[in-house]
This record gives sequence, structure tokens and C-alpha cells, in this order.
Amino acid sequence: MREASEDELNRWMERLAQGERNAFDPLFRALYPRALRFARVRVGPERAADGAQSALERVFTRASEFTVGRPVLPWFYAVLANEVRAVARATQARAEEAPALLWSDAPHDPERLLVERELHQALDTAIASLDAPAAEAIGALLGRTTRPAIDAPAFRKRVSRAYARLRLLLGGSDGE
Repeated sequence: MREASEDELNRWMERLAQGERNAFDPLFRALYPRALRFARVRVGPERAADGAQSALERVFTRASEFTVGRPVLPWFYAVLANEVRAVARATQARAEEAPALLWSDAPHDPERLLVERELHQALDTAIASLDAPAAEAIGALLGRTTRPAIDAPAFRKRVSRAYARLRLLLGGSDGE
């Protein structure tokens, strides 16, 4: 079975955001393996299914908040990260002596590498949707581009505004 393209994911999410409930099934089938891989890397195999299921339930309940025309993967990974963090906190609270697993111990674990690649692609997609000065500021902050030739306070303000827009694109809020 082939993996759904980003265009297909975007179309299904747009339909779901517009109230077409029958778009959830193909979207669920396409996103669940991604969610499971991500959760497995972050919280381990024993809690991965809970995190993936919780995240996809959240995608369904928050579908009306999705901005039609935006790519779904950055939004999806932001929702997924929040839900997996909640599962990790709950797991840690139940067994305080066992710390939550943030990443697989193996740096070359194929699941970890796949998750990291998709997260970087989702972040790149979100950054590319910013206006040029904001994208340049985030790029400089990440060490990808040179810092713009503006004074330090103006640069900090530009980064702050760009970061706020990036958080909104990724489904976060100022209070998270």
C-alpha cells in the first residue's frame, strides 16, 4: 500500500475542515502510521498506540480550526506533539521512577530518522509560508542563513513576531 501524498492529505483535511465527516477515514488511514511512528519514538512502543489514537481524535475534534489552504503536515505534527507530550506526562506521573523516553536511544534508528525527516520537512513548509523578512529571521535564528543587517533590538522583534506567526501556523497558541 502506497503512502498518501501531501496533496492528498491536504485535500482530505480541507474537506474535513469544511465539515465533510467522510473525509476523516482516508485521512485517519494515511496519518495513523505517521502518528504511530512519531509516538513510538517519543514514548516507546507500549504507549505509542495511545498517543497516536489521541492525536487523531484531536485532529478530528479540532478540524474546524484548521486553516484551509495551509499544508496539513505542520499542523498535524503540532497537534501530535502536544498529544504525545500529554501521554508522556501521564506515563511519567504513573511511574515517577521511570523517566519519559524522548527519543529512541539509537541515533540511527530508522523510525527516529523518518520522524526527524518529516518534522524537518513540516517545519520547512511552515517557514516557507511566512513572509520573506520573517522567514529570513527564523532562518538566521536556526543558523541556516545570515542574520539580516538590522540592529539587535529590531532583529529580536522580527524574530519574536516571526516565531508568533510560526506558532500559529503550527497550531499552537501564545498560552502553550
